[in-house]
Amino acid sequence: MNKIPEFIPGPPGTGKTHVWLKKKYTEFLKQYNWDRIVVLSHTNTAALEIIKAVKNLPGLENIPDTKLEDQICTIHSYFRGEYLPLQKYEKKEHEKFCNENIAMKHWNKGSWDKHPLYAFDSHAHGKEMTYDEYWMVCNANAYYPYNKYHLKNLKEKYDKFRDLHKKLSFQDMIDNFLKYAEVPKDIDVLIVDEAQDCSKPQIKALQKAATNAKKFIFIGDADQTIHEYAGSDPEFFYKLASTPESKANELTEGLRCGETINAICKNIIAPVWKKWGVNAERVWTPVKGVVGNSYWIPSIEQSCKASEVLINKILNTNETFLFTYRGNPTHKRINEFLQNNGIDYKLVSNDKPHVSRKDFRCFKTWDNFLNDKVSKKQIMEYWPLVGKLVKVHGKGSVDKLKPLIDKEYNIQEFIDMGFILPEAKQYKNFSEVVIKKDLIEKIPFIKKVLSNNMDIGKMPRVEHDTIHKVKGLTYDNVIVDLSIYRPENDRYEPMRLAYVAYSRGKVDCWTIGTSNLGMSLANIQNHRREILKL
Repeated sequence: MNKIPEFIPGPPGTGKTHVWLKKKYTEFLKQYNWDRIVVLSHTNTAALEIIKAVKNLPGLENIPDTKLEDQICTIHSYFRGEYLPLQKYEKKEHEKFCNENIAMKHWNKGSWDKHPLYAFDSHAHGKEMTYDEYWMVCNANAYYPYNKYHLKNLKEKYDKFRDLHKKLSFQDMIDNFLKYAEVPKDIDVLIVDEAQDCSKPQIKALQKAATNAKKFIFIGDADQTIHEYAGSDPEFFYKLASTPESKANELTEGLRCGETINAICKNIIAPVWKKWGVNAERVWTPVKGVVGNSYWIPSIEQSCKASEVLINKILNTNETFLFTYRGNPTHKRINEFLQNNGIDYKLVSNDKPHVSRKDFRCFKTWDNFLNDKVSKKQIMEYWPLVGKLVKVHGKGSVDKLKPLIDKEYNIQEFIDMGFILPEAKQYKNFSEVVIKKDLIEKIPFIKKVLSNNMDIGKMPRVEHDTIHKVKGLTYDNVIVDLSIYRPENDRYEPMRLAYVAYSRGKVDCWTIGTSNLGMSLANIQNHRREILKL
């Protein structure tokens, strides 16, 4: 019989991870050895955040992070590392497979690891379906231009390739644990964070792993189940949430969302609560003393009062901002808005600013090099970018500067030393000497950011990405675009997505619309009705 976990539910921002988990972990350390307490998450980032939160607790002060990472890690890492000797693919092996199969080799819509095969394989596995079964219920457009037969053929080759190299896919890690691994004897406590994101096979694997555990706990929020396409099971978690034990343990005190965002989220998700008949009178308090405002932007391509308020707040406060949206097609819209307005930003999922801090420094300090002196370190940052002016260029050109004495230089000294051409002095604007093509394309944006006096010494305060990729994150303000919609088997899925999106924010929120989706967030009931229309 499958072991049923204790479920600790809580709406967004109620401290499930950073408050409740830390507190319970402290209690468990008094009862059990630290190496018999296992905490699992879905991403490496989340696992590292948990380690950071608990590493200084009494009893863990002298435990190296490398040891803690064996006990606090991702679900896949735990099952692979603890019980299965085989390793997952390395990048070079994936690339080899892609190059050997023409349908993979000519995939030009993303990197080697974003081919539709991998997504389709993962999603079918998560739902415990064959390729034929999953094709009948999936959104086939998501895997365009491939059809079921393309993907089945590639799957056969993919399986043979893995067998040849004795490597595991992520799906193999779960399946092999369920099929071959013995029930672990070294777990007293098993805790799963953001458990609502677990697929059906993952839930079964966790239940098996917890067979001998004295404590088996899921932490999460059924209303944030937004990976149903990949096999997460809202029904399973709503049933868990409806048990008397879960209701008694539910976290209700809001630590993130102010009154406005809290009210919007409640109204969006209310029909979902009604459907499941649980938490119909759910308590979720806003943060005391924080009200906040909501704004409607009819179209992000056209200026309006609400967008002007947004831009002004970005440029004149130190608050953080998240732009989030349903699908990648919106990515371009947001990029263009930020670039046109000279707003420094980065994508959440790659954690890299649109323009590096180094490139910003080069543009900002070139005038110093012409008229005063700059450090050797700064000059070495210029060097890969100004090749058409330098006598020392090509491969290893930067290395040729390293023997210089570590002091400050001006451009005339560099001319005298024979490193740079005399005509370099005539170029008053750094944009005139840049040779990197991708940087040349960013020059108008760089000039706008610098003219806005944004702090380019720090990482950007403005970030954007899809709703699925920002779940679990917190920002002062959130800007939500729901205009890209794809059909779902579950009509409540868009509501859960909107609920997750808005609840990333603390204070103010903006909604970006399209011409066919016009409503005022001043009227929350209208907002709910528009969400229902979706």
